[in-house]
Amino acid sequence: MKKLKLWLLYGLLIQSTLVGMMATAHAASDDDYNFSWLDPDKKIYVLQNRKFRKAGGAMVFLMGGVALSETYRNTYQFQPRLATWFNEEFGLEAFYTGRFNSENNAYKALIQASGGGTTPLIREINSQFGILLNWAPWYAKINVFDTVMYFDWYFSIGAGSMSSEIGPKTKADSPSLWKSENLFAFYLGTGQIFHVSDLFKVRLDVLGHFYSAPVFGGLAGAPSDKSIFSGFTFSLGIGLKL
Repeated sequence: MKKLKLWLLYGLLIQSTLVGMMATAHAASDDDYNFSWLDPDKKIYVLQNRKFRKAGGAMVFLMGGVALSETYRNTYQFQPRLATWFNEEFGLEAFYTGRFNSENNAYKALIQASGGGTTPLIREINSQFGILLNWAPWYAKINVFDTVMYFDWYFSIGAGSMSSEIGPKTKADSPSLWKSENLFAFYLGTGQIFHVSDLFKVRLDVLGHFYSAPVFGGLAGAPSDKSIFSGFTFSLGIGLKL
């Protein structure tokens, strides 16, 4: 009887040892993925180091895009930019914009419906120049087709000038009725800079301009009322860090 009790005791000890070893092995293989053992009141934060930096050199970009808010014109533009960053958050940027305007379908439909009698005053922006202060609060990385892409998300505010013309119909039809205007403008924008490498960059940008101008362009005999006008452009470009 005593021998039976001893063998039972030995069996229980062996069984307890085996169960403990299996639990330890399972925990070891599962700890990489299961964090339930952590105190739920505590949080883990992972600080990501920057792989690509903007500060320490100028950046040159060549952008091209379209206007998003022209009522009677199809507008395309090219826009070279020169940027410098004081640190990874703040930088300055200068840009020049050349624009190409042509009649869109809304203008053609209006002319056709009115038999050519109704022609709205149209302001065409031919060029822009401005200085932007850029603020990049977010730096992150995403997986794009199994490739890790690093990017900065920035916001822009600035000021500059616009060279424009206003008149009815088209300049080819009635050049004497068109008037040139140089206007002061404020700029607001946002976009992303994707770091393909230390040297090569790809960029998306949305930039809005806001300006005050005479409603009727200051044409002879027209009221002198002024209003605030705005417009936005979407651009895509490539750049190099010098």
